[in-house]
Amino acid sequence: MVMHVTDVPIMQLLLLIGLIASTAYYLLMLYSGREFFAAQRRVPEDVGDLPPITVLKPLKGLDVLLYENLVGLCEQDYDGFQLVFGVADGEDPAIAVVRRLQAEYPHLDIQLVIDARVYGSNYKISNLHNMYQAAKHDLIVIADSDIRVGRDYLRRLAGELRDPKVGLVTCMYRAVNTGGLPTLLEAMCVNTDFANMVLVARKVERTSYAFGATMAMRRQVLDEIGGFLPIANYLADDYLLGYRIVQRGYQLKVSDQLVDTVLAVGTWRKLAQHQLRLARTNRICRPGGYFGSFLTHGTFWAVLNVLYHQFSPLSCAASVGVVGLRYASAGILCRRYLRSDISLGQLLLLGPKDLFVSVVWLLAFLGDTVWWSGRRFRVERSGEMTDVTPGLTVPATIVTAKDQELRTPG
Repeated sequence: MVMHVTDVPIMQLLLLIGLIASTAYYLLMLYSGREFFAAQRRVPEDVGDLPPITVLKPLKGLDVLLYENLVGLCEQDYDGFQLVFGVADGEDPAIAVVRRLQAEYPHLDIQLVIDARVYGSNYKISNLHNMYQAAKHDLIVIADSDIRVGRDYLRRLAGELRDPKVGLVTCMYRAVNTGGLPTLLEAMCVNTDFANMVLVARKVERTSYAFGATMAMRRQVLDEIGGFLPIANYLADDYLLGYRIVQRGYQLKVSDQLVDTVLAVGTWRKLAQHQLRLARTNRICRPGGYFGSFLTHGTFWAVLNVLYHQFSPLSCAASVGVVGLRYASAGILCRRYLRSDISLGQLLLLGPKDLFVSVVWLLAFLGDTVWWSGRRFRVERSGEMTDVTPGLTVPATIVTAKDQELRTPG
């Protein structure tokens, strides 16, 4: 007797697809990761004389180990670079860190921009636009405040931008855990979920989005897309910056160098808020891909499989195989490829963390608000957002693009 697909209950078919898709996803990640990290280990070739670079570093508050993160930029093996740090509040404690760097590295061109002008609901983009006015050079690098880099960071980025077809270079990042269980789980989300996604995506699609860990581009390219102002009201600023550059016909390249993101989540509430913001951002930017990504939640499908089949021997064997591959691939990724600080013992939390991520995936469909940097925003289907923080006022100084043209010299 031949059984047709139509004879299989929908739930069984869905479980089968989920288990197969997850298995393929983990195997493809391993294949892509081996290739990517082999390239990373190669010594960068001598790219000769490179043009000067301006680094824009938006700041707000004292991130954990902020001074140590910023020192890495000051000690670059690169001739001719400018560091522009920006804050919106003249009382921001990050100012003292920048002043310390200016005193310790007097030979460097380090500028601090303190400007409260706001151009939209994405306050980070307002900060970047204000900082951009102080940029002196034609190569522009943007990096989040919690990013730590190696001494050859700028040299490698500049070398990759020598190709005129490349409009933007971005970097994968690995998480550094500074302590506490919420921070550990956040680090595992970065090192076993985000890294997975990037490695698989580079094999199955054309890269069209950037990561806030690093975005390097030529000034001409940034000006072609209108600078920062067109995305001043959008949640996914890094995604849109890369997407708009690709839409102009340029290539977007994922650099073969890694940078570190130094994490200190602190509380379970902040962990949940951050993961939900990332999930809702992905759902809005890439709705089809986000919906389909659930098929790669191997731990969820494995647990559901044994529950549905009431722990039958075959279902247990299939689920153990998928979960075993998940743990093995994550261990190889974290320990061999990323060389992260997550221990083998800590990796035992991978399963519970995966189930938490699956719950967050579902919750992303059940609301339209996110918390970001202590404020709550309502996000429209277009990706634009409105500040709806209870009990807090929206910054009063809203400057339009036309107003800015009048204020900008030249």
